[in-house]
Amino acid sequence: MERLRVGVYGCGMISEFHLKGWQRIPEVELVALGNRTLRRAEERRAQFCPDARVYGELEPMLQEERLDILDILTVPSLHRAQCLLATQAGVHVICQKPLCDTLGNARDLVAAMRGSPRLFAVHENHRYRPWFQRIVQCYQEGFFGAPCLLRLEQHDATEPPEAYKNQTALGILLEYGTHLVDMTMALLGRPERVYARLHRPNPKVRGESLAHIVYAYPGASTLIDIAWQDRGVARGSVVFLGERGSAYLEGSMGRAPSARFRLVQDGQVVVDETRSPWEDYCQSFYLFQREFVDCIRTGAPVTQSGDVNLRTFEATFAAYASAREGRVVEVAEFVSAG
Repeated sequence: MERLRVGVYGCGMISEFHLKGWQRIPEVELVALGNRTLRRAEERRAQFCPDARVYGELEPMLQEERLDILDILTVPSLHRAQCLLATQAGVHVICQKPLCDTLGNARDLVAAMRGSPRLFAVHENHRYRPWFQRIVQCYQEGFFGAPCLLRLEQHDATEPPEAYKNQTALGILLEYGTHLVDMTMALLGRPERVYARLHRPNPKVRGESLAHIVYAYPGASTLIDIAWQDRGVARGSVVFLGERGSAYLEGSMGRAPSARFRLVQDGQVVVDETRSPWEDYCQSFYLFQREFVDCIRTGAPVTQSGDVNLRTFEATFAAYASAREGRVVEVAEFVSAG
């Protein structure tokens, strides 16, 4: 069977992990790399795909290459125009999260992409962490019983690794928090209400660098606590508590040396293992891309479709509205208000 031809546009820091994931899928071929600074594309070509062609602009890549898949890894403000351009070229599109820089642009983009015969997915990979997929599976099988609490914490000891994130008006909630909002919705669905507080303690970051969000569900709550610090201690953890069972990850959800993962049911520890956050991080990219290719082959819908990710985006911006207005926001009312 002929391999699917993949182009990657945007060769910044995160492209390393996308390219490693594509390399593991035998049904695809990396044929083109693009970046506005051409040198970055040439460096990635030397590292991962020496036979690929490089481009400084997206439009020539789409015109000159016979692509099946375009993986867009640019800044959020460019996503809407680039996704639409790729769709007009007739390719399957993956867009790096966050979907757009504003909720309005995200809604416009998803609406425009609904008519495309090609697949459109948003690369939101935290829900593909192997330990989190295990939590989701156990929850669906009744391991935890009725949920009570999901707590997601990630405090990095430095500013974000991508320089552009220091300058955007919206900070850690949009650029990282959407990962954790998506994990929340993968487990519990759309929340009823949200209350959020945002702070700017890191002088190197223009937008918010500290965020606390509480999502309310019938009988359960999600607490999200995230920060880009300019000092202090890096830490991370996940706790999921049900009436019968619980799950614990002690350690970073990012690229750290080690973490401990445990599952407990009826007071008994049934899983206690050391995990590599670095390996889980890399694996989540591959699992997302593997699913996308399988969906092209089989015609099945993708998990992270534009519409699915838009619900995460709306819940994220409901939290922004709560912080801005200093009150609890009803998520359904926020969404229906447009």
